Amino acid sequence: MSKTEPGARIKPEKGREKVVHAVVGMIRQSSEAGQLISKSEIFRRAIDQRLSISQVVDPENEAERILGEAVEGNQNLKEIANQGGPNHYYSSLSMTEPYARILNQKEIDRLGLIAEIVRQDSAVYPRPVPLDMFTQPPFGFTLQEVLSDLERMVTEDHCRDIVQTTTSASRVFLYSTLHIEPEYASMLAEWLDVGQFDNP
Repeated sequence: MSKTEPGARIKPEKGREKVVHAVVGMIRQSSEAGQLISKSEIFRRAIDQRLSISQVVDPENEAERILGEAVEGNQNLKEIANQGGPNHYYSSLSMTEPYARILNQKEIDRLGLIAEIVRQDSAVYPRPVPLDMFTQPPFGFTLQEVLSDLERMVTEDHCRDIVQTTTSASRVFLYSTLHIEPEYASMLAEWLDVGQFDNP
């Protein structure tokens, strides 16, 4: 076998199998670290690792095919489609779909994500949501980012139902007026933040 033939040192099927295996590993490792991984990031890492994907005539199309094979051949690998943005991937072995969707949405619509979570808790439980919850995983926003979003919500028609109440311990909670009345929201927030600890 001539050394002048690019990518000829490995049999094509063996080389492809190796690349598919590496892609599966990339997605699973990202999920274990609590992160999604995009198609472009998978492609970049494949090139950085000098996988045979970079030696073919059309590496981008080859990357697409290999990624498709990885997902089809492993039921735990999932794809999240984005309108107008890159698709992301995760492994259900270490990440749930709701968690993955939160990670995905926070990259493209932080304001919408906060409003959606608050409405969901207000409608289903019902209960207000502590503002500082959004500074914790899987959200991971800074307090300033959340406060800035609250200021924007006042001016956005589709978010005006998201309002806040403050407990006697000065903790801010958010709720949706579509699902909880203000007085009831204040009472629930006070119970969650103070009352339940005073009355075990």
